[in-house]
Amino acid sequence: MKWAFMTANFVAKELNYQNSDDWGKCHQATFEAFHGPQFSSKFEEIISMTKEMGFDAIELWVAHLDPLHATPEMIEQALHILKQYEMTVASYTAGFGSPGVTVDEATKVFETSKAIGTPVLAQGFHSDNGPVVMPLAKEYGIRVGLENHPEKTPQEVIDKVGPFSPWIGAAVDTGFFGTHGYDNVKALRELKDYLVHIHLKDVRAAGAHDSCTLGDGIVDIKGVLSVLKEIDYEGTITIEHEPHHHDPTDDVKESLRRVKAWWEEIQ
Repeated sequence: MKWAFMTANFVAKELNYQNSDDWGKCHQATFEAFHGPQFSSKFEEIISMTKEMGFDAIELWVAHLDPLHATPEMIEQALHILKQYEMTVASYTAGFGSPGVTVDEATKVFETSKAIGTPVLAQGFHSDNGPVVMPLAKEYGIRVGLENHPEKTPQEVIDKVGPFSPWIGAAVDTGFFGTHGYDNVKALRELKDYLVHIHLKDVRAAGAHDSCTLGDGIVDIKGVLSVLKEIDYEGTITIEHEPHHHDPTDDVKESLRRVKAWWEEIQ
């Protein structure tokens, strides 16, 4: 199994984990820190940290490289750094969550995704964008996964992506199903025919979205891994934990240690 580090785990890093509850504010601060002449040094910093944690793959957050704003030079620098650290981009959070995406915008997303070598786009998806996105996904050979956030049940996900399957499917966020009180083991079995990607996340309690080290919350992480083995899931699993008030590095290292051990235990 390949495990990826979600670079959005560093959501609040550029604000030094201070006054950083607002995701949009964190996104903007990160975007401004990375998109400019300092890109190369900033990008190498997070890739180096990710490598030191024990990962050889990332899921790249758009605030670290926005497909609509990335210059050819930035993409070239990113590729050089990724190669230097022997790091692959397993997934990219460039999505199509708001209606009205144009062909030009969608094409730019897919061109950037192809350039960085990712096989999956895993983020928002609005079904109104399906007629634009699906042909491009097929053309570029890059699948799109709807990451469930407001969707409380697998059926809500299927209703949105089903007409565009198999190029558009589900990027299951176990944390959000936990937040909504939906059994993740049941959810994965219901979504197995649409499954594109996995965001493995734990949360401390239903009704809120306070992520934590995998195994410390309410999500049945071992059960999730068991189902993935049962259905012969062959994709990457992204470890996601995005605290707004502390550096997640130690938590994520422990999460990686645990899931590797649990994966080996499962027959």
